[in-house]
Amino acid sequence: MKSVAFCTFGCRLNQYDTETIRTLLDEYGGWRSVPFREAADVYVVNTCSVTARADATCRKAIRRIHTEQPDSAIVVTGCYAQRAPQELAELPGVRLIVGAADRGHIAAKMSHMPQGDLEIAVSPIAEASEFVDVAITEMMEHSRAFVKVQEGCNESCSFCIVPQTRGVSRSRKRDSVLAQVHELLASGYVEIVLTGVHLGDYGLDLPGNRHMLAELVRDILAIPQLQRFRLSSIEPASITDELIELMAGHDKFARHFHIPLQSASNAVLSRMKRRYTAEQFSQLIGRISAAIPDCGIGTDVICGFPGETDEHFQETFDCLAQLPITYVHPFTYSVRPGSEAQGYGDQIPGEVKKRRTRSLKRLTRDKQQAFRERHVGSTLPVLLETSRRDDGSHLAGWTDNYLRVELGEGEAESGVEDVHIVSLHGDQLLGRRVLKDV
Repeated sequence: MKSVAFCTFGCRLNQYDTETIRTLLDEYGGWRSVPFREAADVYVVNTCSVTARADATCRKAIRRIHTEQPDSAIVVTGCYAQRAPQELAELPGVRLIVGAADRGHIAAKMSHMPQGDLEIAVSPIAEASEFVDVAITEMMEHSRAFVKVQEGCNESCSFCIVPQTRGVSRSRKRDSVLAQVHELLASGYVEIVLTGVHLGDYGLDLPGNRHMLAELVRDILAIPQLQRFRLSSIEPASITDELIELMAGHDKFARHFHIPLQSASNAVLSRMKRRYTAEQFSQLIGRISAAIPDCGIGTDVICGFPGETDEHFQETFDCLAQLPITYVHPFTYSVRPGSEAQGYGDQIPGEVKKRRTRSLKRLTRDKQQAFRERHVGSTLPVLLETSRRDDGSHLAGWTDNYLRVELGEGEAESGVEDVHIVSLHGDQLLGRRVLKDV
């Protein structure tokens, strides 16, 4: 039996894809998973290619693996593998490169790697026409389970290469989704997080176009064993009034949206080929806040997109400062080979991009702290988790509106419990469990 270790970069989707590969190897047989820091016969590197820095990080990791384990084979998959397999083929130790369209066959290819040779299994992304449906019942986290229901994207944002690395939008069948949720809950997972590349497109490619996202959410919320449900990142145009009403009216539906904005300048949004205006985004946030008090709302912003002037950036900063956004993930713009924006003029100097990114980081620190302060003295449902530290067991968890709460030493079975927020020390909320009447 061969040993295999995994190294995953990038988003939650990549982490889910790694679990898919692990499950496929278990089903195929002949493989034993070991922690990444242990010696292994084969190392699987699941790459990200969202920025030039992400590419560089992946290359560095592959070189380090080969230096530390020169006799081990390296398998590379993920977005970078699909985008530029020949770049990865030049790295030492790489024996197999598998693209998105070939992921379903990775276990067989890994099990029959010829000694010393390199195989590149990267089919055109257009051949990825169906969702790779694998019944994953074990996750890396102990309490929270991610369920991938959609892959690929049909949009054409000028800064993005996801359609070139993950293909067109394709959905998982409703019955398969619900079956996995039932299995995960039976295995002891407490929170289900629905995820996808373009989550709002779920169901649009299924027969009859009947299994839309809100309908699927409604089905999941109806499962009695479910304690908490959460959505991962979702585009502004995909958040319907029905979805907002579901969140507002159901205690199991975590009060948390992550909604990518990218820019609040309509001129920049147009160059990005985003399908909304800054005004529409602001109106959406207003509807959410009115319907769902204290909803945690996060967003992504690209700093320094080609042609973004100081005035454009100020529009974005002022919009975010005024809206009840609770955190911002700012990204310094990086040209992606193959994207439409690669050919744009008016590139922004690196120091200007970094300065704008730092400005938004300061804004998000202020917003996060203000959101934490508002909750001191309140009682919130927290998904408790026990972690092991050198000084003993430590109890902490996440509120439904995405605040981290520390409870100090202790142990608990994973589950959602009421926690009274006692104080705020620095950027840490401290709480204690509310004792239940027996």
